[in-house]
Amino acid sequence: MNTQNENHIRDTFSLCPECQRKVKASVVESRGEIFLVKHCEAHGTFKLRVSRHPWYYKNLTDYYFRVMPSRMPQKRFYIYLSNRCNLDCPICLLEPNQDKMADVDLERFKEVIRANPRFRYYIYGAEPTLRDDLPEWIALLKKYGNLVNIHTNGIKLDNYHYLETLKKAGLDYVSLQFDGFDDNVYMKLRDRNLLSLKLKALDNLEKLDIPTGLNVTIAKGVNEKEINPIIDYAIKKTFIRDVSFASVSFLGNAEKNFSPEDLLMPDDLIDLAEQETKGKINRRSLYLFQKLYYSVLSVFNIRRCYNFHQLALIRDGRGGYQSFDALFDLAAFDKKFDRFSRIIQGNKTLASGYFLLQFIMNILTHDPVKKIQVMPFNMLLPGKKRNVKIPAKILLVSFGTVCDKYKYDAGISQYCGQGFVFSQDGNLALSDSVSDVTLLNRGNACR
Repeated sequence: MNTQNENHIRDTFSLCPECQRKVKASVVESRGEIFLVKHCEAHGTFKLRVSRHPWYYKNLTDYYFRVMPSRMPQKRFYIYLSNRCNLDCPICLLEPNQDKMADVDLERFKEVIRANPRFRYYIYGAEPTLRDDLPEWIALLKKYGNLVNIHTNGIKLDNYHYLETLKKAGLDYVSLQFDGFDDNVYMKLRDRNLLSLKLKALDNLEKLDIPTGLNVTIAKGVNEKEINPIIDYAIKKTFIRDVSFASVSFLGNAEKNFSPEDLLMPDDLIDLAEQETKGKINRRSLYLFQKLYYSVLSVFNIRRCYNFHQLALIRDGRGGYQSFDALFDLAAFDKKFDRFSRIIQGNKTLASGYFLLQFIMNILTHDPVKKIQVMPFNMLLPGKKRNVKIPAKILLVSFGTVCDKYKYDAGISQYCGQGFVFSQDGNLALSDSVSDVTLLNRGNACR
């Protein structure tokens, strides 16, 4: 698959976009860009640009694969409560309202959570607020120590009393679908004018002081200009703790309404953010923060996908922000990251101790009060008590994409942090990946 003009980076596996069979693939550098190249004997060669920034991609993936453990158990699962939805979005990955999958039964799920109490569970799709028993789900997850988060389009959250009922049941966090401040955007992406409903839902979430994340889908030529207004809005609203920008993936309804040429990779989103914020969010800051993030994941043995890139912004209380790397001087800390990545090749315990000691020293050497205010110290709690809460001073911004038959890279997907709980043939299934599904029969535990 190599040519004389290509610099081979690593081998992996992917999927043929035509027949979806597993095929050999390579990540290569060619003419100053990074590509995923794959070949199917039946359908030929396919090439997807992954990044226009070889220094960023090569250095960051090298660090990622060096520090992440080779085998990590899946501990985070999204409960696919129902295939029903009160929207039928042109970009939806899930193809809702087609009765392809039965609702997850609450009583059956109680068996799952009793057998696997140490897993993390999140309430997901297609639209969980259509379940009349949603408060019971929230109470159950809360009982087992989960930080209860629901992913929703927010239509029903314009009802203050309904949202108040969910909070009283134990709701901790809402991840709200929010694509911008223009109804033209919602018509193209959601096939309905939704802005007034979204703003009402946000108003209710703020009044009830429910920490909230904004899940933003960015489509090429549709809402790139919404990136900066969304960040500026979120910075001013301290109840909003994270904004996740994700590109359209070639799945479900999006296959019918978009073309492969519309696909954006995380690096494309970072370029857009840097452009739209006039450099206030920039690739160098993301690079340094990602190395910190991967180090923390490694120390605490947590799976997360490379295809979501994070940056913590620190609110200044006046509607502005600085990036995390500036306060913590991560540029000077970069040598510590590299030493950590070398030590971990021989001794994980020693490397973890080294990293934690060096980072504590970083906190104490300059502006310790400011640094302590933005640290999620509950990360240090043992086991199930380690429900990470984003401090109010922080806005976590991420740029990512969901794998599809064009983007799938097996080397990266092995670290995917998103398993699913769903109904399958009368049983409940916990999925770790496409190739690893464990069925839970009545009375049996997942192993």
